[in-house]
Amino acid sequence: MRQQHSQSSELDMFQGIGGAFFPEHHPCASWPTYVGRIADLGLSFVRIAEFTWDKLEPREGVFDFGWLDEVMGMLRERGVRAILCTPTAVPPIWACEAYPEIHPIPENGRTFGFGIRRYTCPTSPAYHRLSESIVSAMADHYAEDDRVLAWQIDNEVGHPFCFCPRCLQNFQAWCEQRYGTIAQFNDALCTHFLGQTFQQFGQISFPTTYSHPGMWQIYHQFFSEATIACFHQQAHTLRAHGVTKPITTNMMITWHGYDHEQMAKALDVVAGDHYGLGEHNLFGAGYLHELFTHAYLKGMKHGQKIWFHEFQWGRTGNMPLPGEVRWDALAHVGLGADLINFFRVDTCPSGMERDGYGLLGVHGQPGRVYEEVKQLSADLAYLKPLLDGSQPAPAEVAVLFTHANHAEFARTPKHPTFHGPSGNGYSMHLSRHYQAIARRNIPCDIVYPGDDFAKYRVIVAPALYILPRALAEKLGRFVEEGGTLLLSSFSGVADEHGRVWDIPVPGPLRGIAGIEVIDYGNAYEKAGAVRIVPEHPRVALPPLEGLQWIDEIRPLADDVEVLARFDNPFYAGIPALVRRPHGRGNVYYLGAVLEQEGYNQVYHALTTALGLRPLLELPDGLYAAKRQKGDIRLLFINNPTIEPRVIDLPSGYTDALRGTAVSDEVTLQPFEVLVLQEVDSKECCYA
Repeated sequence: MRQQHSQSSELDMFQGIGGAFFPEHHPCASWPTYVGRIADLGLSFVRIAEFTWDKLEPREGVFDFGWLDEVMGMLRERGVRAILCTPTAVPPIWACEAYPEIHPIPENGRTFGFGIRRYTCPTSPAYHRLSESIVSAMADHYAEDDRVLAWQIDNEVGHPFCFCPRCLQNFQAWCEQRYGTIAQFNDALCTHFLGQTFQQFGQISFPTTYSHPGMWQIYHQFFSEATIACFHQQAHTLRAHGVTKPITTNMMITWHGYDHEQMAKALDVVAGDHYGLGEHNLFGAGYLHELFTHAYLKGMKHGQKIWFHEFQWGRTGNMPLPGEVRWDALAHVGLGADLINFFRVDTCPSGMERDGYGLLGVHGQPGRVYEEVKQLSADLAYLKPLLDGSQPAPAEVAVLFTHANHAEFARTPKHPTFHGPSGNGYSMHLSRHYQAIARRNIPCDIVYPGDDFAKYRVIVAPALYILPRALAEKLGRFVEEGGTLLLSSFSGVADEHGRVWDIPVPGPLRGIAGIEVIDYGNAYEKAGAVRIVPEHPRVALPPLEGLQWIDEIRPLADDVEVLARFDNPFYAGIPALVRRPHGRGNVYYLGAVLEQEGYNQVYHALTTALGLRPLLELPDGLYAAKRQKGDIRLLFINNPTIEPRVIDLPSGYTDALRGTAVSDEVTLQPFEVLVLQEVDSKECCYA
């Protein structure tokens, strides 16, 4: 009971903002200066100790917490707590020399060793034992320490993909446990191609030498499980040694090295890293990128509120414009974030991150964004009574994300639109669908296969290439019970082993969709321009151009409605967008890959037809988010542009930071976030 009470009390509260602090990078004589600056900023906490294994355990089995106790004591005297990190991302040099087997071997075959970070293999018994030792020692020392707000496991969890001999043996054993017999393995993956079947599990090789998309799919499943087990053990160790504070980690958003939904199961709260202040973000311009990353993180634990453990406030190429840091943080608070930890307070005097990030210079002097962050801290402290315990407005529509498809498209993109940095082509493709909905200020979540689909009216499942039968059946039940499912090209092609279904696309969803795809491919350049033209008044769709991929859809049932067709001499009459009622719900299928403007038009028409309403009607490019608890409702309206924008507001709102009535015409300055409270709310944070 004590553990549950402690965690829930921390997680129900709005924790405000903090910053990563690395006292080990500076002379101890400078620590009071840094602590004074941290307190002056109004930071509630710092994140600390993530890369300090060498200082906490200078020799194997010899621990030194004195310097960390000193820093945490100085911080606590100024009212600042700590998010305490286990330092297992960077084993000390003594560990690397004594146990070289902890090092991974990446695809190039050269051992990845000491000198950067994440030079560890998740299957290494030595690494497991050494990690268990330092984590246990930290827990024994700090489990009851009130200076600790929360615990962070490791840093940006996820090992380099490893292809060492030990991982190969574990992979072979994993395959045997999963498939039972070598004949079942060969059949599931269709290794008969080129006559390259295996006769025993000990012959199975990595897909680096045995080029096979199904082998890549199951390798990623194996490696994900190994990675998750490695880090879940740290959470179990902390709790076994008396830790009752929330346990989390700073996940790298959309990293395909492990299944984020499964990783989140051992965590009390999901946290992630986010560096979004740039001009060329992966998931849409400006705020649309913020929306996608926030929804991706929130979906991991099925809608629970989230924390950010690294959040950009300094340069990572571009210098943030005045007001931009405050805008970004307040925008995520409006979406439901309860803790934002900036990276970083101090500047690294040397090393690989010497040239960026710090709010304070190497001498502890404030940088350009200092006063902006100080004002943000004051604003959030003022809003805290309203934010404590509040929840983001629920969404009626969600986009389905699966790790299996993330890994599939990372290794075999299939089409240029699925090429993306660091294997993010699948994420980028989903973001095009997502931002077409979210840009209309319609709340939209990202869901994972384990979520409760019944919470939503509409689920969008683009590019569901890998489709296990169990997931198809779950989606079928969602539709039968009244939900609307939207499928798109590249869906229902293969099962969880990467083997193509023996029924036409969309595979096991063919029955409820009432269609089959009999051919598909790139929009052929020599065929000339291809358009999509509307055919049915149910969806008010304008003609669409810029097609990049075409499915040839064949309706199988009389109740399939053709809502739009392709317009081209070679593709004339082929359905492009269809709808079929099933049970109490409906299935839509879009047989094309479009440019962003095409998706914007499609989802504008579909959301209108489905009656999905925005939180607030705003001019294009301005956005709204909502938090609420009981009768208290807060509306966050933000302008992510560099131009002043004018909006018309209905009556019934007050400015939550100023306590003044707001209605009629309001001008939002560049990067301004207006926090409005509905006047019938029963609690106010102003006099």
